[in-house]
Amino acid sequence: MRKTFAKGAAVAAAVAALGLGLAGTASADVTASSGCTTGSNTLCTSASIPTGPSNEVCYSGAHTSVAWGRAEVWDADTGVMVGSVATNFKEVKRQCIHGLYGQHYYLKGTGDHFSGQIWNY
Repeated sequence: MRKTFAKGAAVAAAVAALGLGLAGTASADVTASSGCTTGSNTLCTSASIPTGPSNEVCYSGAHTSVAWGRAEVWDADTGVMVGSVATNFKEVKRQCIHGLYGQHYYLKGTGDHFSGQIWNY
């Protein structure tokens, strides 16, 4: 499992510049992506994306103000959560899930002012 962290001001820059998750990861290998951003007391749910040729999806999440929550990846076909990471306002949390067999996945973010992205390879 691969994790990458961006500290402090990099969170604001990533959110503003490239929609957070693709900051530093934009590549011709990405075949689909989706994201979502929330305000106060709302749930963030992205559009669903296919797994892609490598049966892998990656996701990221952070908060644009002082808040905590979770970035979760759900199998859209079965309704089962397949990945989760705690998120906060200090750093972008990023994770990839390998060996998926489902067809469609989406990102769900919890906590105030969540911003996240899901993409495949």
